[in-house]
Amino acid sequence: MDYRNRFLGTTLPIVAFLLLLFSGGGAAKQVIPLGKVAHLFDIQSTPDGPLSLPSDVAVASDNRVYIVDGGHHRVLAYGPDGEFLFSFGKRGRAEAEFMWPLGIDVDKAGLVYVADKENHRIQVFDRDGQYQFGFAVNNKDGTPGVPIDVAVSAKTGLIFVTENTQHRILVFDTDGTKLGGWGKQGVKQREFRYPGSIIVQDGDVYIVDILNTTIKIFDERGQYQYEVGEWGVLPGQFYRPKGVAIDSQGSIYVTDSYMDVVEVFDKGYKFTHVLASGRQKHKFHAPAGIAIDGRDRLYVAEMLGNKVSVFKLR
Repeated sequence: MDYRNRFLGTTLPIVAFLLLLFSGGGAAKQVIPLGKVAHLFDIQSTPDGPLSLPSDVAVASDNRVYIVDGGHHRVLAYGPDGEFLFSFGKRGRAEAEFMWPLGIDVDKAGLVYVADKENHRIQVFDRDGQYQFGFAVNNKDGTPGVPIDVAVSAKTGLIFVTENTQHRILVFDTDGTKLGGWGKQGVKQREFRYPGSIIVQDGDVYIVDILNTTIKIFDERGQYQYEVGEWGVLPGQFYRPKGVAIDSQGSIYVTDSYMDVVEVFDKGYKFTHVLASGRQKHKFHAPAGIAIDGRDRLYVAEMLGNKVSVFKLR
């Protein structure tokens, strides 16, 4: 699977401009604001081999790390400092099995929620990977939906799911009962084109609207609040946004899987910088889902790098 080209359709002039803008040349380094972070370690192996196409990562309140190891149809669990703990799931259709899982979240009680994409459902596990319950993700007409990501509100316990066949955000009660949702395919404020990663922070829902190349922000009732970014190849713009996370200061971090960068916006939604290692932007390999823990550690799932990179933000 060529992850880069799933939704592309680039032209040579655009590609040339991207290479020029984000190359290591002196001119590029002068025009891109950089914010240095400390690289701590990479999570890239298990006792039975390397990760395969990791798509998302979530961190529990005790700093246990859960990674969607999509190419192996399972979830991996690691300790706070990257030590492997266990895995759960395998390829299949039964309970506790997965078919191309994509998104993941952990609620305040430690339950782990997994968007089981090709099985058209959300599955829920305890902190040790034991199956608890699951629920189907269906469209308005009853046909199977395609869940991309899942997020749980710490305030209300509501479960939010991005669904791609009808370009909607679906809302479920704590037991998986469907309550409603919003959105349809389009470019307006309450419309989406392939919504992807989703997080809920302090009552606000942040959604990566992939082909509309923006981060849309709603309250938990689905009322539009604001959006961050726009299409383009300049700093503060997106070409293929994929993941979103928020640090302890309210700054917003967004991965761009085509330009291989993480861009940062302040809590007033203004672009501030691109993550850097030393004097150059940090080059990721198709960064997708990201998470930030209570220690302000940033975790970046690099799908084509087959690893999760871990950084200290401050």
